[in-house]
Amino acid sequence: MNLDNSPNPTFTNQHSRLSTTSSLICGLKEMSPERWESFLLVYSPLLRFWIRRKSLNSQVEDDILQECLQSIFTGIDQFEKDSTKGTFRGWLKVIVQRRVADHFRSQSIERPVPQAVFSTISAPEQKDPADLIAEEQALQALKARAMELTRRSTSEKSWQMFWLTSVEKIKTAEVASQFQVSTAAVRVAKARVTQRLKDLLMEG
Repeated sequence: MNLDNSPNPTFTNQHSRLSTTSSLICGLKEMSPERWESFLLVYSPLLRFWIRRKSLNSQVEDDILQECLQSIFTGIDQFEKDSTKGTFRGWLKVIVQRRVADHFRSQSIERPVPQAVFSTISAPEQKDPADLIAEEQALQALKARAMELTRRSTSEKSWQMFWLTSVEKIKTAEVASQFQVSTAAVRVAKARVTQRLKDLLMEG
């Protein structure tokens, strides 16, 4: 299944605020192939979206994406989640901006470099409304990919118990009765799936 084209599910406010947890970051720092594959599946389209906003041709986009991934691979060990230093997504976005800036610097000095390339990340209120909408859609698509990847790595029964309790807000006791399990089993399934989502989304 192409995760880029996965349907965008309905998210609760709780899901939209899922934040960085240490396990995926630790997995990336330890160069875990499974963790890197998950990262690429969930985050590569978002990186490409940010690159594409710079109006570059597709070949250049591919090259810059590879350079970004290399920078992430070599720099992840220095990343630390710290509210005073910014978020993980903010860190990724800075890497994209720097690699795009590097691309323009490498071009002929006769070709002017767009000033926006070197600008800092704009605060939300400074952004064009269309840009805000486009970025929100890209972030929702990222969450959809995380949901789909989690669903594929979870048993159907556990996923259904999570979905019914977390998304459809059906009472735990009703779901337990439906699946003929204890309420504790429903809570465990919900907690495991929720943790997996938190692990993949890495920040709100």
